[in-house]
Amino acid sequence: MAHDLVLLAQALQRSAKRLALIGLLLPLCGLSSCGGGGSDAQTTPPSAPMSIEAPTWLNSGVRVMALGDSLTEGWPATYGGYRFELYRRFIAAKLPVDFVGSVTNASYGLPDPNHEGHGGWTSYDLRDGRPNGLDNGNVRNWLGAWHPQVILLLAGTNDVFYTQGDDTIAANLLALIDRIREVAPDAELFVGSTLPLADPGLAARVVRFNAIVQQGLATRMQLDPHLHSVPTHDALSIDDLADDGVHIRPEGPGNGKLADAWFSAIRSTLERLSTH
Repeated sequence: MAHDLVLLAQALQRSAKRLALIGLLLPLCGLSSCGGGGSDAQTTPPSAPMSIEAPTWLNSGVRVMALGDSLTEGWPATYGGYRFELYRRFIAAKLPVDFVGSVTNASYGLPDPNHEGHGGWTSYDLRDGRPNGLDNGNVRNWLGAWHPQVILLLAGTNDVFYTQGDDTIAANLLALIDRIREVAPDAELFVGSTLPLADPGLAARVVRFNAIVQQGLATRMQLDPHLHSVPTHDALSIDDLADDGVHIRPEGPGNGKLADAWFSAIRSTLERLSTH
């Protein structure tokens, strides 16, 4: 039944674009390492902690895809996490933006709920998909369906929980970036550095992982003017994390800090694309 509800939500998403959707579903964790949700186990949130009334001009602008894992989804927040805060900044700056993507969960109170945040997914999963899961698809499918002009990629958190070496998991994230460039070479791709973790050992691994990825990004950016690096890791501290030491506390300032990091990086691009 949960899967049927996901399909219904996706069918209604376009007609409900300007509404603070009532009845959007809160995902539960699909992987113990992530602590966050996939769209295959859901329940209705009892209430929205906040909501936005969107101006009519907002959702007809630059197509922006938020892509990643449960940190993009926003879990454990029901309202969209950083996407909610970023949306507020679009309104304040009078920038018309249309969030695009195949899922709408964890977006209660957000008038434009579409995204590609898949709880528990690694970089490898995002690139090639999980064919045996209810949450199907991969980055090739999503980009082909939605044609985003701007992509916000935040991945790698789930990768660091695996026993593969740092070089291997970094190569997986760089391979995901390469796949995105292959499918959407003209899109502006902003790659956020993997966020901090509370566990000291995992936190140190994130730092090493980010350094390797950044080296690969720097090489690619020399040849690709549409590829950008965003220091999202530096925007947060462990004080911004929830009790699980992985996700961002819904009631704290962390989602706003993350939104500020994204907005600072993408604002000039959005302004340029909005004039075309």
